[in-house]
Amino acid sequence: MENIPRIIDAVRLPVNIPIHAYLLDHHVEGQVVFPAVKAMQVIGETVKRFRPETDISVMTRTRFDKFLHIHSDADQITAFVDIDIHENGDIAARLLTKNRFKKSSMIRIKEHAFVYYPRDPSGFAARRPDPVSDLYSALEGTCIEISPHRIYDELVPFGPAFRSIQGRFLISEQGVIAGIGTPADYASQSISEALGSPFPLDAAYHGACVWGQRYAGVVAFPVGFEKRKVWHHTLPGKAYFCWILPVQTHPDLLVFDLWIYDENGVLFESSLGVCMKDVSAGRMKPPQWITAAKQTEKTEGYRENGSPL
Repeated sequence: MENIPRIIDAVRLPVNIPIHAYLLDHHVEGQVVFPAVKAMQVIGETVKRFRPETDISVMTRTRFDKFLHIHSDADQITAFVDIDIHENGDIAARLLTKNRFKKSSMIRIKEHAFVYYPRDPSGFAARRPDPVSDLYSALEGTCIEISPHRIYDELVPFGPAFRSIQGRFLISEQGVIAGIGTPADYASQSISEALGSPFPLDAAYHGACVWGQRYAGVVAFPVGFEKRKVWHHTLPGKAYFCWILPVQTHPDLLVFDLWIYDENGVLFESSLGVCMKDVSAGRMKPPQWITAAKQTEKTEGYRENGSPL
């Protein structure tokens, strides 16, 4: 505990999160849930409001502890962000909601997301070198190609607003390469986001979820990550591709490293140590076809056919 810097200031700021219709397309087991990528946006914008000089482009030790459910008739979520200032200049922030128990005066506070912003981000991992050449060696041998349509109909059953895998999707035991972006009808929803469009990163999470279904037999959702760096803001209406590499596979935890590039090979985001778990207590199961799918696509064909976009 002696390595944790002392908290010297703390503040609780109210946040009213508007619920636009497109958010209702983000649902798990029939319940609409606020996306983790949006929770990070809300926390970052609130921290910037309190401390404008804070660099929110580097996040560490991030957790998504509990789903923030959205009622279908809600027009906003009343929440708050707790911000702790540490003596070394680091900032920790939490997105919370407050609910009163029915027929009781007791109030329950739920923590939905936690983000840590280091004052000195210089220790963050360096960018990946030469993605265009490394891309093809990442998925050696044969792999499976799955259409985005089938992914969202059968594996990640979100509505149209969150169908952000838009190009070719190739998967092997070594990882995933996929064309991603912002659904065209929803591009205007992320123009002014503090961290760029949230849709590409969400699409990368979808790709990791598909990998977990194919190679680990589990429907896993993100529950946190070690480090995230936003090098450049992803923009609505632009095409990107993600490179997803599994780094740890355990029965109850999958860990991935993710990189998002544009069509010119420029790195836009990196997320290391992305933790994925089954959050359904085993109720959600992969369909039989994905666990039995045969690897028939050569990665060399990916190079011949051009970019994954």
